[in-house]
Amino acid sequence: MMNNEKVSKGTADNRGMAALSKSYLVLYNSVQTAGWSYILFKTLKFLLVNQAVSGLWDDCSKSVTIFQSLAALEVLHCIVGIVPSSAFVTFLQVFSRVFMVWGIVRPIETVQNCPTLPLTLIAWGITEVVRYSYYCANLLGTPPKPLTWCRYTLFMGLYPAGVSGEVGNMLYALNTIKKAHMFSVALPNRYNISFSYYYFCLVLMASYAPVFPQLFGHMLRQRKKILGTSSKESSKQR
Repeated sequence: MMNNEKVSKGTADNRGMAALSKSYLVLYNSVQTAGWSYILFKTLKFLLVNQAVSGLWDDCSKSVTIFQSLAALEVLHCIVGIVPSSAFVTFLQVFSRVFMVWGIVRPIETVQNCPTLPLTLIAWGITEVVRYSYYCANLLGTPPKPLTWCRYTLFMGLYPAGVSGEVGNMLYALNTIKKAHMFSVALPNRYNISFSYYYFCLVLMASYAPVFPQLFGHMLRQRKKILGTSSKESSKQR
């Protein structure tokens, strides 16, 4: 009897934790969907009304900073196991965007007025609205087929657009970083170390070449797994 009670209690605890994790993830993805919908709306409205890039970042900087920074939680979600995804792959996807906000756009005014910034924000906005709404729908039941198609198809254009925007932003930032010696440490100093933020950004830009194909390939495999299966099932039913 004691063993049965322990098993029952353990099962109940596991169910309780699963329900709590699900509720948290639904809340997280709902908040992110709403946040990125707002960012995308503000970005498009500003560009249509003003027909200019100047002032765009001032208009949406707080929202972008908040909701992009929140994405760092997704690495933690993978580490603790409430999301069955690779923490390393998730880190690669999240790091470039969080770094772009805190390390490039916010501290460098030149980037805030560069033509690649709108491309970045629009690509991020559409991608995140689709992604988070898909995750939310998946947690609550079966996502609508159009949403599933968007999730595993639109990335083929949005992913390269986002990467192009991010690399473009860094290119615009390099001159300012080099001239101002931003975030760099020069010798001599008491710790006897040196660090060049300029060269760090160059290395980071170069890393897109090997990393992007891997992440893009991962999404293509996911697309084949999700959409390919349903296509086969549909053909069988016919």
